[in-house]
Amino acid sequence: MQATSDQIIGLTKLQHVDLSIAQLARGLDALPQKQKIADVRAKRRAIEQKREALASAREQAESQLACLRSQDDAEAGKAVLAQQAIEAASGDYRVVSARSEELDEIAQRREGLAARIDEISSRLAEIAGMEPQIGTMLARLDEREAELVEAYRREGGAILAKKSELERERRVLAETIGAPIMDRYERIAQAKQGVALCHLVDGACNTCRAHIDPSRVLILRSEYPLSLCPHCGRLMVVDRRYAG
Repeated sequence: MQATSDQIIGLTKLQHVDLSIAQLARGLDALPQKQKIADVRAKRRAIEQKREALASAREQAESQLACLRSQDDAEAGKAVLAQQAIEAASGDYRVVSARSEELDEIAQRREGLAARIDEISSRLAEIAGMEPQIGTMLARLDEREAELVEAYRREGGAILAKKSELERERRVLAETIGAPIMDRYERIAQAKQGVALCHLVDGACNTCRAHIDPSRVLILRSEYPLSLCPHCGRLMVVDRRYAG
């Protein structure tokens, strides 16, 4: 494979740069604050879902309470009319008896309504007590996240700065190497966990450690300075001392 000495030097440097960038990326991912930030955000989502559920429950309870009170008002109105009918009956037993029975039924219904109103009112009071607690929990989580993010920025800043510096160096090396070789390098690196380059050393690949048949070594030497490992498929640098 045709390649200049500058391209070979560039490839060797590029492999080192790429491995360093990958190591820095792993170091950044390994910072403890990253997982802690994710945990805090997961807790916040869970609490926000609970807050939404409480808000929905409160809205439903308020609607039920309004409906029950409306029913109670209607029953109270019926009771007033029944009492008025009794007073206007002038001792008519049948009217007084019927209206008295109606008043008893109204009283029973209102008693049931009152129990349900008390139950829902208690539920609303419970919700009202929980909502400020949820607000406090969310505020504390916001503070904790801000602390973790600041610590992550402090510790990760140096890593990101070095990574950015290496990425700039990588762009310069890529220009030196050129698009045809870079395209092949990128494809191999993607397939080989970031390690795209190897060297022919004493009849073997120094990366996959496979020994190469002597006849194939002769072919590799004839392709100096750049070939492919017949075993792992990586770009293989053939040193001058192995040139055919």
